[in-house]
Amino acid sequence: MLQSLFIYTSLFGVMMVFSLITHHRHRYSKSLGANQQNDSIWKIYIIFPLILFAIVFGMRYDVGTDHLDYLYGYKDKIKVSKGEPLFDLITNIFQGLNLHYAYYFTFIAFIQVFLFFYAFKNEKYIYPFLVFFLFTNHEWVFWMNGIRQALALCVWLVAVRYIAEKRVWTYLSLCVVSILFHYSSAILIILYPILSNSKDYFRSIKQQIILIVAAFAIQTYFVFLLPKAGEILNLYKIVIGGGKAYGKTYGVEGLLKSYIESKGTNLVYYSKILINIIVILYSKNLKDFFNNNYFKVIYSLFFIGLFTNYMIPVGFISVTRPFVYFYIFETVIYAFFAYYLIKVRTPQNQAMFIGMITLFIGIFFSAIIVASEESSFLFKFYFDFDN
Repeated sequence: MLQSLFIYTSLFGVMMVFSLITHHRHRYSKSLGANQQNDSIWKIYIIFPLILFAIVFGMRYDVGTDHLDYLYGYKDKIKVSKGEPLFDLITNIFQGLNLHYAYYFTFIAFIQVFLFFYAFKNEKYIYPFLVFFLFTNHEWVFWMNGIRQALALCVWLVAVRYIAEKRVWTYLSLCVVSILFHYSSAILIILYPILSNSKDYFRSIKQQIILIVAAFAIQTYFVFLLPKAGEILNLYKIVIGGGKAYGKTYGVEGLLKSYIESKGTNLVYYSKILINIIVILYSKNLKDFFNNNYFKVIYSLFFIGLFTNYMIPVGFISVTRPFVYFYIFETVIYAFFAYYLIKVRTPQNQAMFIGMITLFIGIFFSAIIVASEESSFLFKFYFDFDN
Protein backbone atom coordinates (compact mmCIF):
# COMPACT_ATOMS: atom_id res chain seq x y z
CA MET A 1 0.00 0.00 0.00
CA LEU A 2 2.81 2.41 0.90
CA GLN A 3 4.60 1.64 -2.36
CA SER A 4 1.42 2.38 -4.32
CA LEU A 5 0.83 5.62 -2.43
CA PHE A 6 4.39 6.79 -3.09
CA ILE A 7 4.49 5.89 -6.80
CA TYR A 8 1.01 7.07 -7.75
CA THR A 9 1.27 10.27 -5.72
CA SER A 10 4.76 11.07 -7.05
CA LEU A 11 3.71 10.53 -10.66
CA PHE A 12 0.50 12.49 -10.08
CA GLY A 13 2.47 15.38 -8.55
CA VAL A 14 5.08 15.52 -11.32
CA MET A 15 2.43 15.47 -14.04
CA MET A 16 0.47 18.21 -12.26
CA VAL A 17 3.56 20.46 -12.12
CA PHE A 18 4.23 20.08 -15.84
CA SER A 19 0.55 20.49 -16.73
CA LEU A 20 0.46 23.76 -14.78
CA ILE A 21 3.41 24.98 -16.87
CA THR A 22 1.41 24.08 -19.97
CA HIS A 23 -1.65 25.82 -18.56
CA HIS A 24 0.23 29.09 -17.98
CA ARG A 25 1.76 29.04 -21.44
CA HIS A 26 -1.50 28.32 -23.23
CA ARG A 27 -4.22 30.39 -21.68
CA TYR A 28 -7.82 30.42 -22.84
CA SER A 29 -9.32 33.52 -24.42
CA LYS A 30 -13.08 33.54 -24.76
CA SER A 31 -12.87 35.99 -27.64
CA LEU A 32 -10.47 33.77 -29.62
CA GLY A 33 -11.68 30.45 -28.24
CA ALA A 34 -9.55 27.41 -28.96
CA ASN A 35 -8.11 28.75 -32.24
CA GLN A 36 -5.15 30.42 -30.56
CA GLN A 37 -4.17 27.10 -29.00
CA ASN A 38 -3.61 25.31 -32.31
CA ASP A 39 0.13 24.81 -31.95
CA SER A 40 2.42 21.84 -31.47
CA ILE A 41 2.05 19.38 -28.65
CA TRP A 42 5.71 18.41 -29.10
CA LYS A 43 6.99 20.50 -26.21
CA ILE A 44 9.34 19.01 -23.63
CA TYR A 45 7.08 20.13 -20.77
CA ILE A 46 4.19 18.24 -22.37
CA ILE A 47 5.92 15.11 -23.69
CA PHE A 48 8.23 14.41 -20.72
CA PRO A 49 5.44 13.69 -18.18
CA LEU A 50 3.68 11.49 -20.76
CA ILE A 51 6.84 9.43 -21.22
CA LEU A 52 7.19 9.18 -17.44
CA PHE A 53 3.56 8.03 -17.16
CA ALA A 54 4.18 5.38 -19.83
CA ILE A 55 7.34 4.06 -18.14
CA VAL A 56 5.68 3.81 -14.73
CA PHE A 57 2.57 2.08 -16.04
CA GLY A 58 4.58 -0.12 -18.36
CA MET A 59 6.37 -1.56 -15.32
CA ARG A 60 3.16 -2.51 -13.51
CA TYR A 61 2.31 -6.17 -12.96
CA ASP A 62 -1.09 -7.83 -12.55
CA VAL A 63 -3.16 -4.84 -13.62
CA GLY A 64 -6.12 -7.19 -14.05
CA THR A 65 -7.19 -10.49 -15.57
CA ASP A 66 -7.01 -9.22 -19.14
CA HIS A 67 -3.58 -7.68 -18.53
CA LEU A 68 -2.19 -11.05 -17.44
CA ASP A 69 -3.68 -12.66 -20.54
CA TYR A 70 -1.87 -10.09 -22.69
CA LEU A 71 1.34 -10.59 -20.70
CA TYR A 72 1.37 -14.40 -20.96
CA GLY A 73 0.21 -14.22 -24.56
CA TYR A 74 3.11 -11.91 -25.37
CA LYS A 75 5.67 -14.11 -23.62
CA ASP A 76 4.37 -17.34 -25.17
CA LYS A 77 3.63 -15.73 -28.56
CA ILE A 78 -0.03 -16.69 -28.37
CA LYS A 79 -2.51 -14.38 -30.10
CA VAL A 80 -4.88 -12.85 -27.55
CA SER A 81 -6.69 -10.45 -29.88
CA LYS A 82 -9.78 -11.19 -31.96
CA GLY A 83 -7.65 -10.71 -35.08
CA GLU A 84 -7.41 -6.90 -35.01
CA PRO A 85 -4.50 -6.32 -37.44
CA LEU A 86 -2.97 -3.10 -36.07
CA PHE A 87 -2.77 -4.44 -32.54
CA ASP A 88 -1.31 -7.71 -33.82
CA LEU A 89 1.24 -5.79 -35.91
CA ILE A 90 2.54 -3.88 -32.87
CA THR A 91 2.66 -7.09 -30.83
CA ASN A 92 4.50 -8.99 -33.58
CA ILE A 93 7.09 -6.21 -33.96
CA PHE A 94 7.97 -6.24 -30.26
CA GLN A 95 7.98 -10.03 -30.16
CA GLY A 96 10.15 -10.13 -33.27
CA LEU A 97 12.68 -7.84 -31.60
CA ASN A 98 12.64 -10.14 -28.54
CA LEU A 99 11.95 -7.17 -26.28
CA HIS A 100 10.82 -7.67 -22.69
CA TYR A 101 7.08 -7.22 -22.17
CA ALA A 102 7.76 -4.12 -20.01
CA TYR A 103 8.89 -2.30 -23.18
CA TYR A 104 5.79 -3.51 -24.98
CA PHE A 105 3.43 -2.27 -22.28
CA THR A 106 5.34 1.00 -21.95
CA PHE A 107 4.89 1.66 -25.67
CA ILE A 108 1.16 0.91 -25.45
CA ALA A 109 0.77 3.12 -22.37
CA PHE A 110 2.50 5.97 -24.19
CA ILE A 111 0.16 5.68 -27.19
CA GLN A 112 -2.83 5.78 -24.85
CA VAL A 113 -1.77 8.74 -22.73
CA PHE A 114 -0.38 10.67 -25.70
CA LEU A 115 -3.62 10.34 -27.65
CA PHE A 116 -5.63 11.29 -24.55
CA PHE A 117 -3.82 14.63 -24.32
CA TYR A 118 -3.40 15.08 -28.07
CA ALA A 119 -7.19 14.99 -28.40
CA PHE A 120 -7.21 18.31 -26.50
CA LYS A 121 -4.13 19.90 -28.07
CA ASN A 122 -6.22 23.00 -28.80
CA GLU A 123 -7.47 23.14 -25.21
CA LYS A 124 -4.16 22.93 -23.34
CA TYR A 125 -5.52 25.30 -20.70
CA ILE A 126 -7.44 22.34 -19.19
CA TYR A 127 -4.39 20.03 -18.99
CA PRO A 128 -4.01 20.38 -15.19
CA PHE A 129 -7.61 19.26 -14.78
CA LEU A 130 -7.24 16.44 -17.30
CA VAL A 131 -4.27 15.19 -15.27
CA PHE A 132 -6.15 15.63 -12.01
CA PHE A 133 -9.22 13.66 -13.05
CA LEU A 134 -7.22 11.12 -15.05
CA PHE A 135 -5.84 10.03 -11.68
CA THR A 136 -8.60 10.83 -9.20
CA ASN A 137 -11.44 9.54 -11.38
CA HIS A 138 -9.34 6.41 -12.00
CA GLU A 139 -9.56 6.70 -15.77
CA TRP A 140 -6.22 4.89 -16.12
CA VAL A 141 -7.45 1.75 -14.34
CA PHE A 142 -9.05 0.37 -17.51
CA TRP A 143 -6.29 1.35 -19.92
CA MET A 144 -3.71 -1.36 -19.19
CA ASN A 145 -6.30 -4.07 -18.60
CA GLY A 146 -8.70 -3.69 -21.53
CA ILE A 147 -5.71 -2.78 -23.67
CA ARG A 148 -7.11 -3.20 -27.18
CA GLN A 149 -10.36 -1.40 -26.47
CA ALA A 150 -8.52 1.34 -24.58
CA LEU A 151 -6.26 1.90 -27.60
CA ALA A 152 -9.31 2.07 -29.86
CA LEU A 153 -10.97 4.47 -27.40
CA CYS A 154 -8.00 6.85 -27.33
CA VAL A 155 -7.77 6.91 -31.13
CA TRP A 156 -11.48 7.65 -31.36
CA LEU A 157 -11.16 10.39 -28.74
CA VAL A 158 -8.91 12.22 -31.22
CA ALA A 159 -11.50 11.65 -33.95
CA VAL A 160 -14.34 13.31 -31.98
CA ARG A 161 -13.08 16.80 -32.82
CA TYR A 162 -13.71 16.13 -36.51
CA ILE A 163 -17.40 15.51 -35.88
CA ALA A 164 -17.73 19.12 -34.73
CA GLU A 165 -15.56 20.35 -37.62
CA LYS A 166 -17.64 18.30 -40.12
CA ARG A 167 -14.54 16.61 -41.55
CA VAL A 168 -16.19 13.32 -42.37
CA TRP A 169 -13.26 11.63 -44.12
CA THR A 170 -10.82 12.46 -41.32
CA TYR A 171 -13.31 11.13 -38.79
CA LEU A 172 -13.92 7.94 -40.77
CA SER A 173 -10.18 7.40 -41.29
CA LEU A 174 -9.54 7.57 -37.56
CA CYS A 175 -12.51 5.28 -36.93
CA VAL A 176 -10.89 2.74 -39.24
CA VAL A 177 -7.65 2.99 -37.23
CA SER A 178 -9.70 2.52 -34.07
CA ILE A 179 -11.39 -0.55 -35.54
CA LEU A 180 -7.98 -2.04 -36.33
CA PHE A 181 -7.32 -2.01 -32.58
CA HIS A 182 -10.75 -3.29 -31.49
CA TYR A 183 -13.61 -4.31 -33.77
CA SER A 184 -16.27 -3.04 -31.35
CA SER A 185 -15.42 0.57 -32.27
CA ALA A 186 -17.10 0.05 -35.65
CA ILE A 187 -20.34 1.08 -33.95
CA LEU A 188 -18.89 4.60 -33.45
CA ILE A 189 -19.13 5.38 -37.16
CA ILE A 190 -22.88 5.99 -36.85
CA LEU A 191 -22.28 8.88 -34.44
CA TYR A 192 -21.06 11.18 -37.21
CA PRO A 193 -24.43 11.83 -38.91
CA ILE A 194 -26.11 12.11 -35.51
CA LEU A 195 -23.74 14.65 -33.95
CA SER A 196 -22.30 16.57 -36.92
CA ASN A 197 -25.46 18.63 -37.47
CA SER A 198 -24.52 21.06 -34.63
CA LYS A 199 -27.74 20.20 -32.81
CA ASP A 200 -27.68 20.38 -29.03
CA TYR A 201 -29.61 17.24 -28.09
CA PHE A 202 -29.36 17.82 -24.36
CA ARG A 203 -30.01 21.54 -23.94
CA SER A 204 -32.95 21.10 -21.60
CA ILE A 205 -31.93 20.47 -18.00
CA LYS A 206 -35.40 19.08 -17.22
CA GLN A 207 -35.08 16.61 -20.09
CA GLN A 208 -31.70 15.45 -18.82
CA ILE A 209 -32.98 14.89 -15.28
CA ILE A 210 -35.96 12.90 -16.59
CA LEU A 211 -33.64 10.71 -18.69
CA ILE A 212 -31.36 10.05 -15.71
CA VAL A 213 -34.37 9.02 -13.61
CA ALA A 214 -35.45 6.76 -16.49
CA ALA A 215 -31.98 5.22 -16.58
CA PHE A 216 -32.21 4.26 -12.91
CA ALA A 217 -35.70 2.84 -13.55
CA ILE A 218 -34.27 0.65 -16.32
CA GLN A 219 -31.45 -0.43 -13.97
CA THR A 220 -34.04 -1.67 -11.47
CA TYR A 221 -35.59 -4.00 -14.06
CA PHE A 222 -32.44 -4.60 -16.10
CA VAL A 223 -32.20 -8.36 -15.56
CA PHE A 224 -35.78 -8.77 -16.81
CA LEU A 225 -35.33 -6.42 -19.79
CA LEU A 226 -32.01 -7.79 -21.11
CA PRO A 227 -33.48 -10.99 -22.65
CA LYS A 228 -35.79 -8.80 -24.75
CA ALA A 229 -32.75 -7.15 -26.37
CA GLY A 230 -31.67 -10.32 -28.20
CA GLU A 231 -32.11 -8.90 -31.72
CA ILE A 232 -30.17 -5.75 -30.89
CA LEU A 233 -27.33 -7.85 -29.47
CA ASN A 234 -27.26 -10.00 -32.60
CA LEU A 235 -26.96 -6.87 -34.75
CA TYR A 236 -24.16 -5.57 -32.53
CA LYS A 237 -22.25 -8.86 -32.84
CA ILE A 238 -22.48 -8.65 -36.63
CA VAL A 239 -21.14 -5.08 -36.62
CA ILE A 240 -18.15 -5.91 -34.39
CA GLY A 241 -17.07 -9.05 -36.15
CA GLY A 242 -19.68 -11.71 -36.02
CA GLY A 243 -20.50 -14.61 -33.77
CA LYS A 244 -17.10 -16.31 -33.93
CA ALA A 245 -15.31 -13.58 -32.01
CA TYR A 246 -17.99 -12.31 -29.65
CA GLY A 247 -20.90 -14.74 -29.92
CA LYS A 248 -20.78 -16.11 -26.38
CA THR A 249 -19.64 -12.86 -24.77
CA TYR A 250 -22.47 -10.77 -26.15
CA GLY A 251 -25.22 -13.33 -26.14
CA VAL A 252 -28.01 -12.77 -23.61
CA GLU A 253 -26.97 -15.78 -21.53
CA GLY A 254 -23.31 -14.76 -21.54
CA LEU A 255 -24.13 -11.22 -20.47
CA LEU A 256 -26.35 -12.38 -17.63
CA LYS A 257 -23.53 -14.61 -16.39
CA SER A 258 -21.00 -11.76 -16.60
CA TYR A 259 -22.10 -10.19 -13.32
CA ILE A 260 -19.20 -9.56 -10.95
CA GLU A 261 -20.01 -8.49 -7.42
CA SER A 262 -18.82 -4.94 -6.87
CA LYS A 263 -16.51 -4.35 -3.94
CA GLY A 264 -16.58 -0.58 -4.25
CA THR A 265 -17.97 1.83 -1.74
CA ASN A 266 -21.51 3.15 -2.11
CA LEU A 267 -20.31 6.51 -0.78
CA VAL A 268 -18.12 7.06 -3.86
CA TYR A 269 -20.89 5.87 -6.19
CA TYR A 270 -23.51 8.23 -4.75
CA SER A 271 -21.06 11.12 -4.46
CA LYS A 272 -20.34 10.90 -8.17
CA ILE A 273 -24.06 10.77 -8.94
CA LEU A 274 -24.37 14.05 -7.02
CA ILE A 275 -21.46 15.59 -8.96
CA ASN A 276 -22.98 14.52 -12.26
CA ILE A 277 -26.36 15.99 -11.34
CA ILE A 278 -24.59 19.27 -10.49
CA VAL A 279 -22.82 19.21 -13.87
CA ILE A 280 -26.22 18.76 -15.55
CA LEU A 281 -27.60 21.73 -13.61
CA TYR A 282 -24.63 23.79 -14.83
CA SER A 283 -24.78 22.44 -18.40
CA LYS A 284 -26.36 25.54 -20.00
CA ASN A 285 -23.78 27.78 -18.37
CA LEU A 286 -20.96 25.51 -19.53
CA LYS A 287 -22.20 25.49 -23.12
CA ASP A 288 -22.58 29.25 -23.12
CA PHE A 289 -19.10 29.73 -21.63
CA PHE A 290 -17.19 27.46 -24.02
CA ASN A 291 -19.62 28.24 -26.84
CA ASN A 292 -18.45 25.96 -29.64
CA ASN A 293 -19.67 22.86 -31.45
CA TYR A 294 -16.82 20.74 -30.12
CA PHE A 295 -17.90 21.22 -26.51
CA LYS A 296 -21.52 20.45 -27.45
CA VAL A 297 -20.41 17.17 -29.03
CA ILE A 298 -18.31 16.31 -25.97
CA TYR A 299 -21.22 17.07 -23.65
CA SER A 300 -23.60 14.92 -25.73
CA LEU A 301 -21.17 11.99 -25.50
CA PHE A 302 -20.79 12.60 -21.76
CA PHE A 303 -24.54 12.42 -21.27
CA ILE A 304 -24.89 9.28 -23.40
CA GLY A 305 -22.20 7.70 -21.22
CA LEU A 306 -23.98 8.85 -18.08
CA PHE A 307 -27.33 7.43 -19.21
CA THR A 308 -25.90 4.04 -20.22
CA ASN A 309 -23.80 3.82 -17.07
CA TYR A 310 -26.78 4.38 -14.79
CA MET A 311 -28.97 2.12 -16.91
CA ILE A 312 -26.77 -0.92 -16.22
CA PRO A 313 -26.40 -2.34 -12.68
CA VAL A 314 -22.91 -2.10 -11.18
CA GLY A 315 -21.07 -5.38 -11.73
CA PHE A 316 -22.26 -6.22 -15.27
CA ILE A 317 -18.79 -5.69 -16.72
CA SER A 318 -19.40 -7.33 -20.11
CA VAL A 319 -22.63 -5.41 -20.60
CA THR A 320 -20.88 -2.09 -20.12
CA ARG A 321 -18.05 -2.87 -22.57
CA PRO A 322 -19.87 -1.52 -25.68
CA PHE A 323 -20.42 1.76 -23.83
CA VAL A 324 -16.88 2.18 -22.48
CA TYR A 325 -16.17 4.57 -25.36
CA PHE A 326 -18.51 7.10 -23.75
CA TYR A 327 -17.39 6.79 -20.13
CA ILE A 328 -14.13 8.66 -20.68
CA PHE A 329 -16.13 11.85 -21.28
CA GLU A 330 -17.02 11.97 -17.60
CA THR A 331 -13.35 12.70 -16.86
CA VAL A 332 -13.21 15.18 -19.75
CA ILE A 333 -16.33 17.07 -18.69
CA TYR A 334 -15.10 17.21 -15.09
CA ALA A 335 -11.95 18.93 -16.40
CA PHE A 336 -13.94 21.54 -18.33
CA PHE A 337 -16.33 21.99 -15.39
CA ALA A 338 -13.49 22.58 -12.90
CA TYR A 339 -11.91 25.08 -15.27
CA TYR A 340 -15.25 26.91 -15.59
CA LEU A 341 -15.63 27.07 -11.80
CA ILE A 342 -12.29 28.82 -11.31
CA LYS A 343 -12.83 31.20 -14.24
CA VAL A 344 -16.32 32.29 -13.25
CA ARG A 345 -15.51 33.28 -9.69
CA THR A 346 -18.68 33.48 -7.67
CA PRO A 347 -18.81 32.36 -4.01
CA GLN A 348 -20.99 29.44 -5.06
CA ASN A 349 -18.56 28.34 -7.79
CA GLN A 350 -15.54 28.66 -5.51
CA ALA A 351 -17.23 26.51 -2.86
CA MET A 352 -18.23 24.03 -5.56
CA PHE A 353 -14.65 23.87 -6.86
CA ILE A 354 -13.14 23.29 -3.42
CA GLY A 355 -15.73 20.65 -2.60
CA MET A 356 -15.22 18.82 -5.91
CA ILE A 357 -11.42 18.81 -5.68
CA THR A 358 -11.53 17.66 -2.04
CA LEU A 359 -13.99 14.86 -2.88
CA PHE A 360 -11.87 13.45 -5.71
CA ILE A 361 -8.64 13.66 -3.74
CA GLY A 362 -10.43 11.63 -1.08
CA ILE A 363 -11.57 9.11 -3.70
CA PHE A 364 -8.03 8.81 -5.05
CA PHE A 365 -6.32 8.14 -1.72
CA SER A 366 -9.08 6.04 -0.16
CA ALA A 367 -9.07 3.64 -3.13
CA ILE A 368 -5.38 2.94 -2.55
CA ILE A 369 -5.64 2.74 1.24
CA VAL A 370 -8.58 0.29 1.33
CA ALA A 371 -7.29 -1.93 -1.49
CA SER A 372 -6.45 -5.48 -0.43
CA GLU A 373 -2.97 -6.91 -0.95
CA GLU A 374 -4.31 -9.04 -3.83
CA SER A 375 -5.94 -6.07 -5.57
CA SER A 376 -4.83 -5.36 -9.13
CA PHE A 377 -5.33 -1.69 -8.29
CA LEU A 378 -2.15 -1.58 -6.21
CA PHE A 379 1.18 -0.90 -7.90
CA LYS A 380 3.35 -3.99 -8.26
CA PHE A 381 6.66 -3.96 -10.14
CA TYR A 382 6.99 -6.62 -12.81
CA PHE A 383 10.47 -7.61 -11.62
CA ASP A 384 9.08 -8.73 -8.26
CA PHE A 385 7.11 -11.44 -10.09
CA ASP A 386 9.06 -12.07 -13.31
CA ASN A 387 10.73 -15.46 -13.49
